[in-house]
Amino acid sequence: MKKILIALSLILSVTMVSAQSKAAEAALKAVTKAEAAAADAKKAAKPATWIALAKAYVEAYDTPSKNVLTGTPQQEVKLFLKDQKILGTTEKKGAEAVYSVDNYADKDLYYNSDGILEFFLVTKPVVEGDMLGKAIEALNKAKAVDPKDSKIKDITTMMEEIHGKLANEALSEYLAGNFEKAAGLFKKTAECAENPILGKTDETNTYYTALVSNMAGNKEQAIEYYNKCIDMGYFQDGFAYSNLAEVYRSMGDKDKCKEVLETGFVKFPENSNILIGLINHYIDNQEDTGKLFELLHSAQAIDPKNASLFYVEGNVYKQLGDVENAAKLYAKSSEIDENYVYGPLGLGALYYDRAIELQTKAGEELDDNKYMALVKEMDDTLEKAIAPFEKSFALTQDAELKVAVAEYLKNIYFRLRDKNPEYEALSKKYEAIVKGEN
Repeated sequence: MKKILIALSLILSVTMVSAQSKAAEAALKAVTKAEAAAADAKKAAKPATWIALAKAYVEAYDTPSKNVLTGTPQQEVKLFLKDQKILGTTEKKGAEAVYSVDNYADKDLYYNSDGILEFFLVTKPVVEGDMLGKAIEALNKAKAVDPKDSKIKDITTMMEEIHGKLANEALSEYLAGNFEKAAGLFKKTAECAENPILGKTDETNTYYTALVSNMAGNKEQAIEYYNKCIDMGYFQDGFAYSNLAEVYRSMGDKDKCKEVLETGFVKFPENSNILIGLINHYIDNQEDTGKLFELLHSAQAIDPKNASLFYVEGNVYKQLGDVENAAKLYAKSSEIDENYVYGPLGLGALYYDRAIELQTKAGEELDDNKYMALVKEMDDTLEKAIAPFEKSFALTQDAELKVAVAEYLKNIYFRLRDKNPEYEALSKKYEAIVKGEN
């Protein structure tokens, strides 16, 4: 009986390998045939020959992942790939999550914690080499031998398809934590869009090239591509500047770091990363923080009705530990625009954070009288935060921000519940909002 089972197992294994390799053999044969046609001088003069070659390369690229659809539950994927054997299952920490990885002969499938296929990586291609790169070259040849653009629609459609495949592979390599490969692929994706056949500017993948290049330790490429983003006006709300400055800082180039931060601050004064980067630069290098206020005051003079500029100045004072001036500037931003939610929100957070500092200090105080004084100051400071938080809660239309403010108010009212008989009910009111019960 045992021998029969072993024999059956071998037959099934051969069947699976045979079914698995059939498509690979067909794809390899198609590439060989298309390459032979392209090598023929007469056939090479026709755009259809090069389009066919590009299709063969793309087909070879796709073959290992046929019947693999991201977003599909693991059991369904296994059903689609029933003729392919899982060689093993491992756990791998990626860039943003931990995945359960099913290893096949030619690919690894990455499942998230819910058992959904998030992405895959081909480990054994049908044809070695850069199939998508070769496909792009073939399409360039097709365009070159088609001066009348008789096949331009087919060529463009294929190039767009390749662009999408490159972007997906780049993202997959990033999620798997393979930053060097991902950076190279994001770069290829951006270059594919810039190819004259498409003639597009791919801001997103240009930005990702910079971001992931820095993660991979390729500082020079990160600088090049962040500057490309800035040149094309793709600022990402100022993060192109703050990230570029951080690259320079990590390389020890303080002057370039400062230059980029100051340029970015003028354009995006509300970007907290730029603001904190500038403050840290001035403090770390013992430079006068007055330069920061000069930049802010110049912006305020140009646009005196812009409440956010005064809010940002309040943030600067907060970072520098000047609670009094920070409070004045947050209040000023609310005076300029009574509907500006961040003015009262900043003021409430300022008092709340100060109360936490006092709580920490009280916890370290051994003298009972000093301890009680710190606790009283903490409670008084918390009570100051109530009115601005209530105002910001009433003003904001953003659901997530509303919950965040409700969390603050819930904690404050609970802490001060013995001070006012209404506070306990108010704490429960905001607790219900935080829990989504109201």
